Amino acid sequence: MKQSSGTRVFLGLGLLFCLLSVAAASDPAVSDNEDVDLSELEAFYLLSRCETGCIVNAVSLSSGGDYVAAGCFDHNVSFFDSGGTELWNYVTGNIVYTVSVSSDGSRVAAGSNDNKVYFFNRAGDLLWNYDTGGILNSVKVSAYGSSVVAGNEDGRVYLFDGNGTLLWSFDSGDAVRDVAISRDGDYVAAGTYNHYVYLFDREGKKVWERRTGSVINSVSMTPGAYYVAAGGSNNNVYLFDRKMEQKKDYSWMNDPGDWIGSVSLTYNGSHMAAGSFDDKVYMFNRSGAKLWEYGTGGDVYSVSASPDTSYIAAGSWDHTFYILSMEGEELWKYTTLGKINSVSVSRDSSTVAAGSDDGTVYIFSRNATAFALLLGDDRFLPEEVPVNDGKAQVEESDQELNDATVITGGVENNVVSSSPASEVSGEGQSPEASGSEYSDSEGAGPEESSSGVLRLLSSLKLPLAIFLAFSVGSVLVIKKVKNKKQEEYEDLENFEDFENEEYSRDSEEAFEGEDFFENDDSLENK
Repeated sequence: MKQSSGTRVFLGLGLLFCLLSVAAASDPAVSDNEDVDLSELEAFYLLSRCETGCIVNAVSLSSGGDYVAAGCFDHNVSFFDSGGTELWNYVTGNIVYTVSVSSDGSRVAAGSNDNKVYFFNRAGDLLWNYDTGGILNSVKVSAYGSSVVAGNEDGRVYLFDGNGTLLWSFDSGDAVRDVAISRDGDYVAAGTYNHYVYLFDREGKKVWERRTGSVINSVSMTPGAYYVAAGGSNNNVYLFDRKMEQKKDYSWMNDPGDWIGSVSLTYNGSHMAAGSFDDKVYMFNRSGAKLWEYGTGGDVYSVSASPDTSYIAAGSWDHTFYILSMEGEELWKYTTLGKINSVSVSRDSSTVAAGSDDGTVYIFSRNATAFALLLGDDRFLPEEVPVNDGKAQVEESDQELNDATVITGGVENNVVSSSPASEVSGEGQSPEASGSEYSDSEGAGPEESSSGVLRLLSSLKLPLAIFLAFSVGSVLVIKKVKNKKQEEYEDLENFEDFENEEYSRDSEEAFEGEDFFENDDSLENK
């Protein structure tokens, strides 16, 4: 019975070890990657090439990366799906330097050097256009396509509703180089040639204006407009707080070294990336300290921080598209046949696009497994996420410390990062009009909890293996000792039985001898 219990314990431990090994092997999050050569991993892969036939000045992706719009030197606005198929194109009256796509790809805004703002639906139908009287440097569309802001060379900022009605305009007195809009369209930021950065509310009232002492080439705003970033020609980058004191010109300023072509704020405004004409990408924290710089081989016209705050996308005039970690390490790069004028990151961070002088829009998809290994973070491993009509959802909270990112680009090489994913009732209809509430991912699912348990179990594999080996050895030694003692005991019993048998035989013979002598005496008496 004791031997049977020991055997059961041994089998139970062996079964547990096998289950742990199978679980670890089946879950990529806990598999050993010590033998993986990280230098051979590709963080992104080329998904498609969208051929436009002419220099691409601007690109903009929809939330899930399903659609991309391009503004080209040949006067065209082109619209592609993620597979590289051109769905439509529209010829404007001059060069198109700026485009913007709504969250679900149902609306496309474009600004042309023919002085007009154009607004299309997903099918390519022109819904309206507006002649501003000056070359368009920048246009942005709000998340639901309900608002469009535009800035032109004549110094005016315009805000339109989704139907093309002009809500207000503002004369800054000099060329408006870049504009940004909050996710809901309630705030508008503008950077101008006469060194000013402006913040307006939806009614056109100035929340504040700040003079920087520099031509402002690029502005970036978090979706709730809690923070506004700007980059200028005097080599400076600036961060503004929506509620900052009136006596302060800016929250902070930093001089990275050369003309700033593009700035981009991270998810909650905690970091700012900047592309400079000294061939570098810079990263600053919210306090204004420069954290790192990364050198490329040419002017950096466009940068974009991923909404999930895991990487920075940068396009350089050295013909190369870069993906950098938040620590400034190069995760991946791709060389095209022309200068990179514009980059865009999808709202779910899974897709990036680059517009090149070689006439191509390059669409790349994130290799989640390789990305997780490169960052050492299994949060980026592939998993099922809640979807709505095929569009990926992304968690977002419109709070000051959980603010998502709206990206803008540089002068005449404008880039727009798409707005948060949403599905609305009716194409281009705002959630207020449809009565629907914007909702994103519900957070971590059971897979994440399961993965955590498996990681815990995996960490116990080595101790359990040692314990199992010790247990098996102990069981074998104990069993051997018991067997030896049993054999000795059996030998002793056999020896005692033998002695008893000998003694019994001697006693019997002695008894028979006594009977013989007794019989002898009886015969003599007779």
